[in-house]
Amino acid sequence: MVTRRKLLVAIGAAAVLAAVGGGFMLFRRGGGAAAPTQTTARGGELAVYNYSYYIDKELLPEFEKEHGIKVIYQEFESGEEAYAALLRGGGGYDLVVVPDTYIRDVIKRGLVKRIDHNKLSNIGNVDPAFFDNPNDPGLQYSVPYAFGTTGFAVNYYAMKADLGRRLDGWIDLFDLGILEKIRGEVAMLEEFTEPIMAAKYALDIDSDDWSETAVNRVIELLKRQKDYIRGYLGISQIVPAIAAGELWVSQIWSGDAATARDEFVKNAGEQHADKFEYVLPKPMTHRWVDLMVIPRDAKNVEAAYLFVDFLLRPENSARVVKASNYPTPLKRQLLERYLDPGILQDPTVFPPPEAKLIHLNYTDEMLKAVERISYAVKG
Repeated sequence: MVTRRKLLVAIGAAAVLAAVGGGFMLFRRGGGAAAPTQTTARGGELAVYNYSYYIDKELLPEFEKEHGIKVIYQEFESGEEAYAALLRGGGGYDLVVVPDTYIRDVIKRGLVKRIDHNKLSNIGNVDPAFFDNPNDPGLQYSVPYAFGTTGFAVNYYAMKADLGRRLDGWIDLFDLGILEKIRGEVAMLEEFTEPIMAAKYALDIDSDDWSETAVNRVIELLKRQKDYIRGYLGISQIVPAIAAGELWVSQIWSGDAATARDEFVKNAGEQHADKFEYVLPKPMTHRWVDLMVIPRDAKNVEAAYLFVDFLLRPENSARVVKASNYPTPLKRQLLERYLDPGILQDPTVFPPPEAKLIHLNYTDEMLKAVERISYAVKG
């Protein structure tokens, strides 16, 4: 099963450090594809490094035909692999897609080039909300590629408990009355930033507040919840379990919720489709963003700009949405012409307009707090 946002929390060292001899490894999605070793100029070639199953590959020959530039397109499964390539100056790539969790660090280390917006005729197509990313304010070093959200899925078809209402807020995942009824049938994501943020939203703590008081309140809430949940599970465990009804409720990422829902409908039948729900919980949640960057040692910078601008055309961006089941950052009104209403109205793809979404601010203070909370709760 291929899922899109397989983030592995690993605050410390591990594989990336072994590969490059320094830096940090934070969150990310799965996997293992090797980067190319070539670092010489390629003339009419453009080397792109992106997540697997994340583009309509028919776009590549169309770009080649339009610009006369050969695209060397390679894929990875884990954001750490993109980060490792950037730590090596780009690993031979001219354009790399990297999760927002790493963007502040690669900017600070001087691993990516500053983006010249004057070279992107379609930069105005990007929704203004994405320019407010605190990890790259104003998108000075990156251009958003696609994004998703964190919420929770509920399989009401399988649920044997009578909750009396639909679940709609983060507080529901910590309510002892509800938890008692669904004990052992609820899960949280193993990437521990996600349970921590769920607890902060439930407690109405500011997302940037990592004070001693805030941290202790989060620890207390997560410890109280821990006795009722099946565990902190990986997305490859959650998707089949929630689809089959072996879990009733689980924290999940939007695209993986779509995968689980489709599998549920296949098994239970279209007539029960409304009994599986992906919830963007009250009072808010966060969007995560994958960003295109030009590595420090890129050889064909001009081609990288051409490719980014090519992807920012509404008709091409819409094809990325249809191929990946993840929304792109273009203004919604520009995409509507090219997408089926069913996709535009699907909350597992496009968050509804009323959803309150924020960007997480990956500061050193946050990372230290996540590590401390994780140790206190999980040991």
